[in-house]
Amino acid sequence: IPPPPRLGNDVVVAKDLKFTTPAVRAKAGNPFTIAFDNQDGAPHNIAISDASGAKVFKGDIVAGRPVDYQVGPLPAGAYGFLCEVHPDMKGTLTVE
Repeated sequence: IPPPPRLGNDVVVAKDLKFTTPAVRAKAGNPFTIAFDNQDGAPHNIAISDASGAKVFKGDIVAGRPVDYQVGPLPAGAYGFLCEVHPDMKGTLTVE
């Protein structure tokens, strides 16, 4: 199984009410960009929470278009991300 893609080089796509890239990685202590492509007509976003469930990033909700989210530096750890409009759309972000 290949390692999850690194953000900045890859796109997180929302399609058919799910994320096509449910596991992504970023470098600890550095800001990074999430290239988010919402291919659904429905509104979606990406919100990132830390292990305690505290929200550390919330992207604007968009429908049917791509957007780049600029995320500030995060400490190393495991984070979850989801769409706030459709909370069953989930993924994991590993910061290392």
